[in-house]
Amino acid sequence: MHQLELPALHADDPLGFLAALGILELTTATLPTEPRLHWKGPAGAAVLTTDQPLTLDTLAELLTSHLPPKPATTARTTGEPADSAGTEDGEGEDANTAGTDGEVWDSFPHVPGLLTRPREDPTAPNEALRMRVDTAHQALRELAQSERETGDRQARWFASLTNVVCFEDTKPKTSKNGPEPMEPGPATLRRTPVTPLIAAAGQMTITGLMQKAVLGCRNDPRQIRSALDGWRRIPDYASANFDHRSLGDAHTNSEGKAYQRGAPGPTWLALHALGTFRLTATGRTQAATNWDTTDSRGALRWPAWTPPLTTTDVTVLLEHPAIRATEPSTNRNARMLSNLGVTALYTAPRTGLKQSNGPLAASRHLWP
Repeated sequence: MHQLELPALHADDPLGFLAALGILELTTATLPTEPRLHWKGPAGAAVLTTDQPLTLDTLAELLTSHLPPKPATTARTTGEPADSAGTEDGEGEDANTAGTDGEVWDSFPHVPGLLTRPREDPTAPNEALRMRVDTAHQALRELAQSERETGDRQARWFASLTNVVCFEDTKPKTSKNGPEPMEPGPATLRRTPVTPLIAAAGQMTITGLMQKAVLGCRNDPRQIRSALDGWRRIPDYASANFDHRSLGDAHTNSEGKAYQRGAPGPTWLALHALGTFRLTATGRTQAATNWDTTDSRGALRWPAWTPPLTTTDVTVLLEHPAIRATEPSTNRNARMLSNLGVTALYTAPRTGLKQSNGPLAASRHLWP
């Protein structure tokens, strides 16, 4: 077996952690023998174990092969990131969807068709995965049947992005210029929420997040390689609210305006980690694997571990009760964590902006 250290992806960083899980997801789908992931100690770098020797260059080439082709045309200009940094709190156009309006292209070939689903009807939210509850249940049944027959990933990923075990009441969307409906509809509709790991802001959608990450990587071919050993940040890119460092305050900018400076490479990889986290709920409060709902905005909690683990192993570890224990430092819980090979626990709370959720904050060390 061969081990490759990924020096830019550290266990104590939420975006680095998610990007490493995304690499494990993509390499598992590509390599003939399942790769394994571990961390070089608490706050250490990710280490990928494979049955064939890989270098950072060959791994970057393998990951780049999963990028979809850049669309031939775009609705607005040329596909260059045209984000507006001051809009993540809901003012104006959202920084993660600018430049992709009207485009119909599959930015997620890892699970073909999942992010090209149309909205159910004109009154549905911009996020097509926020579906009527009965529609979501029917879709999951069909995808689960297909997964049993063909072994594809559609059902697992659908259930990781759309929470089919709870609902939220939403007001039907109305068009300013469209005709008045013939008959009045219900005041609210019950729709499924999307994963809490995505902080919805403004017009943000999961499809828009993926498209912007893909375009950022296509426009700068060094992005994926640099995601492994030294991130390349670009102006006006929001990092899908995974990275607090991408958001700059107005007082730090000579122009007196808030700004974004994110890294598309690790963000694109991190978006491929979302399938690792199962969605759950307690009553009408939605949750997910490693998502702590103690705080009203929620927080990501995750471990660092030393044994090399496959994707299945990682899922089992992340869902272990010792990882989400309210008091992780008790003697009993500490023994369980040590027996599992866990070397540290971290948390990163979701921050808030003026009118919406913000990026994940800097991590805090929970244990030991």
